[in-house]
Amino acid sequence: MPSTARFPLRFLLLVAALVVVLAGIASLLLWPAERLEERVADVIEAQLGVPASIEGDASLRLLPRPAVQVRDVRLGPETEGEAGELEAAWLSLRWLSLLRGRLEPGMLVLDAPVLRLERDAQGVLNLGPWTAEDNGRGSPALDLRIRDGELHWRDHGTQRTATVHGLEVDAPATRWQAAADDAHPLAGLALAAEVSIARVEDGALTLTDVSFGLTARDGVFRTTDWEMNLYEGHGTGEGEADFTEQPPHWELDVAFDDLELESFPEEWLPPGAASGRAALTATLTSRGEDVQTLLHHLDGEVVLSGNDLVIRGVDLDEELAAYERTQRFTLVDAAAVVLGGPVWLAATRGTEFARYAGRDNGETEIVQLLSAWEIEQGVAHARDVALATPRNRLAAQASLDLPERRIREAEVAVVDAEGCAVMRQEVHGTFDDPQIEEPHLVEALLGAPLDLLRRGLAALSLDPEDCEVFYDGAVAAQ
Repeated sequence: MPSTARFPLRFLLLVAALVVVLAGIASLLLWPAERLEERVADVIEAQLGVPASIEGDASLRLLPRPAVQVRDVRLGPETEGEAGELEAAWLSLRWLSLLRGRLEPGMLVLDAPVLRLERDAQGVLNLGPWTAEDNGRGSPALDLRIRDGELHWRDHGTQRTATVHGLEVDAPATRWQAAADDAHPLAGLALAAEVSIARVEDGALTLTDVSFGLTARDGVFRTTDWEMNLYEGHGTGEGEADFTEQPPHWELDVAFDDLELESFPEEWLPPGAASGRAALTATLTSRGEDVQTLLHHLDGEVVLSGNDLVIRGVDLDEELAAYERTQRFTLVDAAAVVLGGPVWLAATRGTEFARYAGRDNGETEIVQLLSAWEIEQGVAHARDVALATPRNRLAAQASLDLPERRIREAEVAVVDAEGCAVMRQEVHGTFDDPQIEEPHLVEALLGAPLDLLRRGLAALSLDPEDCEVFYDGAVAAQ
């Protein structure tokens, strides 16, 4: 008996499968190249919210599953000029949809995409408004893969720039629904992704080996399990962006341990000016979509702390002990490097410390450092800011207006064991042009003998009537 008669069902299934495959191949081959290119461009635009056009050729791949590859893709509105490009894109297709005459995507892979986002002085983005397919269903769910991507951001109003290199994204079942008329376009995005980035550059900040999980649902974006490196220190964190509120609400919580001062950028510290390790934590919230608005609504706290740090180029204890030179010595310049971290450095142009760096004038040992700031509606207030050397304690009080780049009030003081101000120096003005007043000793010390001053100003004891408590924080006198 013929084998086909013995196993009729198996034979029929084999023939049916062959017919399906041939029909799918025929359906795919019958689609014109122009239509395939248009479909890939539509999917890219639906998933990225960026207009796309195919400049290169389209090619078909049938195995292991049907897919279309396009090369030389341009991103951005044609009327606005090119906003980005990518070398190639793969769009896999589902067999059943081909049999029905539709090109329904299953996976979109973007190879080496480069996107350049720019906001002009009027706040207009070069991509125009972000959109999703508005067909009642939004874009179909698909797996999105991004390989070796780059993102370049520039705000012409604030002259801020940022760059992302080596972007890798794995986002299965990504879907972008059309948002309601009064909702933010990103409110319609739904995804759960794993993201890694080789390097992020934002001004003087450089993060490396960044990775995190990202979820988006109902207009709320959450990032968890951050891992990253900053100036040789390891960091963790999480964040959230809520686009259901207008303007969007942001939350950020990060912590870095073992930041290496020698790795700080030259914008903050001259090369070789400092060594040692410090820890940094920040918990911040804000709302808005541009930098200035975000700064105006910034709330939270930032804490920088460390022990056994070294500042080279000046011996702070010796400078303070030499009474004749004390009146010409700038406490602000010497302390700005370590008292406030980036906020204080920006506000006092801390790189003035370069006047001391490189000189053979000894070095300063920082036994303990604490710089804790509270931020309310864009104004940073010094909560507990002080350092201790083997012979002295310096402390700072300040209020810094971050969006206006202005020093509302700031003062650095040498304090004794009771926290009384022994020497003080004020700073005022703008971040770009701070005005530093001459330091002065309290009148009770004007007749102090030089050998007494050499013991350290912090070791002196003022009479209660001469004492004005300047500092009562956690940094203890040595």
